[in-house]
Formats: sequence, structure tokens, C-alpha cells
Amino acid sequence: MKRAALALLTLTTTLVACKPPQTPDTKPTPDPLAPFTGQKLNWTTCDPTILGSDNTDLFGALGTRLNCADLSVPLDWSNPAAGKASVSLIRYAAADSKKRQGSIFFNPGGPGGDGLEFAPLFGFYWENGVIDTPAAENLKTMTEQFDLIGFSPRGVGASTRLNCGTNELSAPIRPPATDRSEANVQAMIREGKLVALACQKNPITPFVNTDATARDLNLARQLMGDQKLNYIGYSYGTWLGSWYAKLFPEHTGRMLLDGNTSFNAPFEETFGFQPMAFERDFRDAVAPYLARQNAYFGLGATGSDVYATQNGLEENLRFITSRYIAQFMYGRDNLPLIGVVLKPAAVLSGLIRTNPAATTDELGALALKQTYFPDAETNDLARQLALMFLQIREDVRNPAPTPVELDASSSVFTAVTCNDTAWTTDLTAARARDEQDAKAYPLLGGASVANACHQWKGGPSVKQPAIPANMPPVLMLQNELDPATAQEGALKALNSTPGAKMIFIDDEPQHAAFPYGTACVDTPITEYFLTGKMPTAKLSTCAALPLPGEKTVVPVKTLNVQSGALCFAQPTLSSLSLREQRLSYAKLEMRRIIDRTAQGLLAGRTLRPDLNGQLTVRDCQ
Repeated sequence: MKRAALALLTLTTTLVACKPPQTPDTKPTPDPLAPFTGQKLNWTTCDPTILGSDNTDLFGALGTRLNCADLSVPLDWSNPAAGKASVSLIRYAAADSKKRQGSIFFNPGGPGGDGLEFAPLFGFYWENGVIDTPAAENLKTMTEQFDLIGFSPRGVGASTRLNCGTNELSAPIRPPATDRSEANVQAMIREGKLVALACQKNPITPFVNTDATARDLNLARQLMGDQKLNYIGYSYGTWLGSWYAKLFPEHTGRMLLDGNTSFNAPFEETFGFQPMAFERDFRDAVAPYLARQNAYFGLGATGSDVYATQNGLEENLRFITSRYIAQFMYGRDNLPLIGVVLKPAAVLSGLIRTNPAATTDELGALALKQTYFPDAETNDLARQLALMFLQIREDVRNPAPTPVELDASSSVFTAVTCNDTAWTTDLTAARARDEQDAKAYPLLGGASVANACHQWKGGPSVKQPAIPANMPPVLMLQNELDPATAQEGALKALNSTPGAKMIFIDDEPQHAAFPYGTACVDTPITEYFLTGKMPTAKLSTCAALPLPGEKTVVPVKTLNVQSGALCFAQPTLSSLSLREQRLSYAKLEMRRIIDRTAQGLLAGRTLRPDLNGQLTVRDCQ
């Protein structure tokens, strides 16, 4: 920060006595950050396509309060003269400038998620009462008293982009949980090596890390004229928020961390929890949920039956569906889609086993004759899925080597996770863990050796900040069965962060929550932003909402999934028809992503869970 100019001559002698006398030839050392701290944000009308699609109607509805700007930041914060990068910002300005309390910055997770859209979307939703919550009036008040700021973190979106690629071909990879052959393990190791090589060839990769993004945020806060940074971070955004609070405790304001990483530990710990957490969510919550809807889905009458159905799929279909299952577990409204995916996969598995010599075309003809669901619309969708799965299965069975080419989101994901904290370089230990995970957590386990960070040359490019003595209090929100950010890591973060408070949603299976839709969750959070008042209890518990198509919440008995014991709470329910609003939404969502997903999968890629819940097509890892 710049020092204030000295205005009173009477202070001159005192201050001069504290520093060596200057001769007429002595010039003050220029501040290397002056070109950045001295800039002014040039807020202009946003291009309606800046989010990657045409949002003319949305931007028009938001009017002149919606503006865009580009923030110039040092590429290397330790050497500001080494070059510049650009960070894109969108502001939805507070409606009442006289009552303005500051800004709220948003990060959606990732790393590699683009948060630019959060300002216009939350601005529109919150101001117009689109979110169904008892705290809707508080959300509207937040749009009146705070500027809502979305931003593309460095490396992604409308900011300076990072792209990783190399001509070397990755080896074909078979399903990791079932193919534990030496050839397949070596193929995964080669994948990690090539991804690391591809990213470390790019000269800006060392400067794409959480430390730099936190400093970018602090500069944006300063140029916004705010004394403190108010912030809502989801998933990886909790890692970024905690990093900022530890770097700049005196400038940390009201901060909500939702879907929490183990943010005081190395990054490897958070990702190490994922195979277990996804398995637990599917086995303990999702499978019993689908069993309660057995009259519609026909996947099994108990949770253990549904779980066995997925694990009993033909090897390649099991691998394909596991990626869809993991993706759809991020959001509760998408849980019916898991049943829509599993049903045609189960029917196809039966056809493959009873017709072992059949070609893909012959299997497709048989699949089109099957009845999957009682209603024509979903039945037609299931037939389309069956044909798509057969096409994808051909590529999974006969994978071809492909060059490593990561998009900006995947590139930032790799750079940040590898640059932030050290990962083990002992591939023998990683292999041993994969062997255990493949057996205990077959949904996603068995592929950690493909992580580029195990072969990242030079280790991290920054140092994770320690918890300062004046660590500011942060408010945490956590779902009990969050698959991407396990409660174990979240509770560890809570217990190691002085002054932190947590709202814990019991029985909730999705990833992240706010705004959730209940007074217990949303009211204390919105009041915290409006008044600064934190909950008094270190840990407070709220009940979950019923799952789609159900009238009541069914308690989930969480298990030690390593024990192999199955014990599901499944009282008899009078279920609502799944051909209601939520399933209609789910089917529309499925149709929207079929083509997009198939493109990536047919190219030899597969879905891998991130910390932001976005549908991303990555190399098989």
C-alpha cells in the first residue's frame, strides 16, 4: 500500500531523523508495485458473450449496475517487473450506494473453475427471489448493500489463460479399478508424467497458484476501495479463501467457506479422501435412495441391491457409468439421473452376457427393442443412452494413444494442485494405495498414480502460509456426505482454524450448499454477511431437505466403508411420482449433456471429479 503524503512540516525533522540524509542526487526507490496499485479499474458495459454464451437477455435485465473490468496484475508477485497478467472481473453494483458495506467476491472451486458468472447469476437470482429459501429477503438485501464480484482466476476464463499440451502420446488406459495389470498401471504413470511435462513446458505455469490468486484478490479489494475482503468460496474456493485469510488477516472480512477442503494440510490429503467419500455417498445415500424408487427404476429393492447392480455391470459399462454417477452426485437435483443412467447400463450388461459374440451394431439393435421405463419420454432417453454407451464402450475396449492436450480449466487444475503444496514422489507408495482403493472404493479408486503432481519437477512454486496469531474467524458450511470434499477433511480444517464456526447439514449427500433453502442454514449465513454476527456455537447442525420425489428426510447411517458392512436406513415411504418437476429437470439436463459428454468420451477421455462439480472432460486419471 502507498504511504500517505506528509502534510505537516512540523513532522519533518522527526521523520527525517529516522532515515539517512538524502543528497540532491539521491532518488527514492520506486515502488515496484506502483504500476499495479496505482491503476484504476475501468468499469465498462459487459460484452453479453463474455461468459462463453449469449446472455443478452440476462445482462439486459440487470441493467447499468452490471459492469466489467480487467485487472492488471504482476505475473510474478515476487518480481513485479517480470511481466503482467490480466484478471477479468464482473461487478453487479450494490443497489443502495448509501448503505453499501463493501464487495463480496465469489469463487466456484476447481481449481480451474471460472467464477465470472457468479455476479450476474447471483445478482439476478437473489434480487428477484428466484432462490426458494426463507432467507430470500436477506439475499435481496445483500444485493442492495454489497457489490457482487465474479472473477476469472488467472489462467482461466476471460483472464490470461494457461494451456498445457505436448505431442507425446499417452498410452491407452483401461478401467483402473478392475484392470490392475502392470501394463495399465504403467500407462497411468506415463499419463501423469506427460501431463506434468506438458504443463511445465509453459513458462507461466509456475505463476498459476493459489498464492498468486490470493494476491490478485487483495489487489482487486484495494482498488475497489474496500478495507476488507468479503468472500464466498465453494470447494477449492475454501482453499483459496483460507489461503487469503492467512496471508492477509487484517484485510479479511466476512468469509463463507462452503464444501471444505482440508485447507490447513497439504492438498494431497483432500484428494486422497475422494475415492472413499464418493464411495460412501453412493453406497450409503444414493443407492438406498434409488432403492426407495424401485417401482420406477427397477434397480433393486434395497440399497445393497442397487450397489450390487452397479458393481455387477460389465467391466467397461461399470467404468463408464461410474464417471456419470460421480458427476451427478455433486447436485441433489441430479440424483434421479443416476437411476436413468444405471438402468440402460444394467440392461446392456445382460444383453452382452447373453450374447457374447454379438457386435456393437447387433447389441444396439437389441437395445432399441428393450423397455427401460414405464413412460415413453424417459424410455426414449434410455434408448439413446444405451446406444451412446455402446459407442463409448468400443473406445474404452480399444483405446487409442492420444496427445496430451488440456484445456484452460484442466491446465489450471494441474498447475494449482501441483504448485501449491508438495505431493509424494514415491510411486511405489502411490501404487500400494491404489491397490487398496481399487478394492475398497471401486467407483473411482485406483488411479492416483496418474496424478501429474507425483512427477512434478521441482516441487511446489509457493509456500503454504502458516496460520497467523491474528487469524480472522471464518464461517464454514459442510454437508455430511459431501463426495468431493469429505467431512473428515472439513472437520480437521475446522478444528485447526482458530475462531472458525461450522454449520453442518446432517444427511445431505450433495457437494456444497449455499443458498440451501432452509432457515436453519441460510438465515444465519445471510445475517452474518449483513451484520457480521457469527453463530455462537463452534459446530451447529441443520437437517437436510428431502431428496427429489420424497416428502421426508430418510436418515443416512454412515458406514466405515473399509469394513464392507452394509446397513441402510430404509423405512417404507409413500414416494411421489418421479415424473414430476425434478425428474423432468433431470431429463432435460441429461439431454443437454449427452452430446457434449459423448464427444469427450469417444475421443478417449473420461470424466474425473474436480472440486467444483463442473462437468469436465479430462485425461483418464
